Amino acid sequence: MIVSFLVGGACAGVLSKNIESRMGGNDYSIVEKAQKQIDDLKKQGIDVTKIDDPQAKESLELLEKVPAKWKVDTAGILGMVVAFLAFIMVIVAFMKKEIVTKVSVLVVALSLILWIITPYIEAGKYSGVNPKTIALIALIGLAVSSGCAFMSYKLYLKKATSV
Repeated sequence: MIVSFLVGGACAGVLSKNIESRMGGNDYSIVEKAQKQIDDLKKQGIDVTKIDDPQAKESLELLEKVPAKWKVDTAGILGMVVAFLAFIMVIVAFMKKEIVTKVSVLVVALSLILWIITPYIEAGKYSGVNPKTIALIALIGLAVSSGCAFMSYKLYLKKATSV
């Protein structure tokens, strides 16, 4: 339980830094300007996919490459929340409290949501592991840890009632 918590919790906790490093300094103000430029061209009735303007093509490539801002922000915050809840779950599991069942289910559910919303960001020249992969490792590690915490309490109840 401890080893899987350490792996899953560490991956969930560092997810925001990984996404930040993968973004490569792409500021969302640049993305908003590119979106405005594309919207202006569409309002003029120009098909942006068939245009020969290099600036418009660059704007389209930027919009395809950069994930949605809400996904980036939410994944980073949710990763830290999941890591904190997993830490609480491990502590409560050793205290043999009933709340461990609810917290373990919550940790697995939030880890799954984290994996779903984490954006897939293409690798750069010096970037590390993909954020989607880190979220998957966190999901697996925290699911194993949650299962162990859940079962430790259930086995404790079984042992306490049989004695």
